[in-house]
Amino acid sequence: MDEDSGQWPGALLIKRPRLEEDSAPRNTSSARYNTSYDSHGSLSHAMRTHVTRIISWNIDVPYPLIGFPRSKKNTKPAPVPQYHDHLRNLLAQHAYPDFLCLQEVRVRASDADWLGTLNGVVNGSDSGPKYKAYPSLNQATSGQRYFGVITYVKRAENEQVQAAYGVDWDTEGRVMVLEMKGGWALVNVYAVNGSDRQWKDSSKQGRDSESMTWHERKREFNWLLLQECRKIQAKGLRLVIVGDFNISLAEADCYPELRTGYPHAKAREEFTKTFIPGADVVDIYRELHGDRRAFSWFAKGVPQGEDCSRVDYALVESGLKDRVAMMEYLDRPEERAHSDHAPWVMDMRGMDSVLKHR
Repeated sequence: MDEDSGQWPGALLIKRPRLEEDSAPRNTSSARYNTSYDSHGSLSHAMRTHVTRIISWNIDVPYPLIGFPRSKKNTKPAPVPQYHDHLRNLLAQHAYPDFLCLQEVRVRASDADWLGTLNGVVNGSDSGPKYKAYPSLNQATSGQRYFGVITYVKRAENEQVQAAYGVDWDTEGRVMVLEMKGGWALVNVYAVNGSDRQWKDSSKQGRDSESMTWHERKREFNWLLLQECRKIQAKGLRLVIVGDFNISLAEADCYPELRTGYPHAKAREEFTKTFIPGADVVDIYRELHGDRRAFSWFAKGVPQGEDCSRVDYALVESGLKDRVAMMEYLDRPEERAHSDHAPWVMDMRGMDSVLKHR
């Protein structure tokens, strides 16, 4: 990385890649990590002592979960959405994780009613644990609703959060950082999906902005994210980066094949050779399972397993990798509900204090 010029190695004007939502074998039931978990991968509350559990999921669109909230134009009572209880049931089935990281929530910062409805679905009306929302949402005030991430923290764990913020170089709602008193940071990411279309900086609000493709913005986003991660580490915090990265890292992560065209290959090369070592993180699924295949994105309109890839994962700082007890993908259709992405769940031990000396 040339930090002075702000470019990736070998890049002058950034020429970038497109979404690695590639493909996977027909038998796509992820081989489950062999622990004492039941068939849903859930643990009882007693078994979860001193275990930090994270679930991450790109929900694709929120409407099947929350319905269409009323507006001035939409005043009719909406029918109960098909998957109204899905998020709350997901939390319950997995012993109410400490963190729920959602991507592609498609809620604008100005959509207070929509956000409130989604928060209500997550918290439910039962007596189970409740969650506090930390959203980073698209700042656009018009046009279609895109992007957005929300990190939900179980109320009992919320006192561990010492700082929560988005990043000043993104206005699309793609990054939410939670800094923990225990000495680590949880970074929830919905990375850019590249294409040849022109990317427009929504913060310019109609003013002239530098023109680049989504391929170019994807590579720029990843470089900026690396700089943000280094700033976090400079504070003495260890990294746990989760979400949808829109890059498949290796051939084993795609079926029927890995995309090898220039935009995809270039973004992958920069991510694997610069971002991952630069942030000192590891792909924890591969760390635990080697070459075992698992997939998180499944093409719509075809039988599951004919076209799929692993673009959702956890990048854990190398100094924390031995604290990861398990990670698995919840890839059954009933677990994915309406989304073309599968949730995944990860357990980490001893996260109450992971302070390192600066």
